[in-house]
Amino acid sequence: MENGKPENAIKLSDSVRETINQDGAVLLDIKQGICFSMNPVGAKIWELLKQGYPSAVIVDELEREFKGVARGQLEIDVTEFLNELQNRRLVNSGDEQQRKRPNLLVRFLSRKSS
Repeated sequence: MENGKPENAIKLSDSVRETINQDGAVLLDIKQGICFSMNPVGAKIWELLKQGYPSAVIVDELEREFKGVARGQLEIDVTEFLNELQNRRLVNSGDEQQRKRPNLLVRFLSRKSS
């Protein structure tokens, strides 16, 4: 953990550009050429992701802000939102990044002798 944030925090795609205002946010992935718009709650989640916070902390923050919403519902909503961002390749989880890295031992062992 660095600066109180977990090492496997969700990482935002480097190719995403954003515009955020009181009405929400618009994300543009310049690599994929797609736009993704979100309401003010989505923009709040995006801002917390930019700060490196994991989903549990994001739910904590939303629970403080939206006192009338059950925590279970917030957890479901945040998970669905993050899944949508991942499906659109706008973010990657730390676990997903580790899975993408080839295991050097496996790569080395799978080479055939010449």
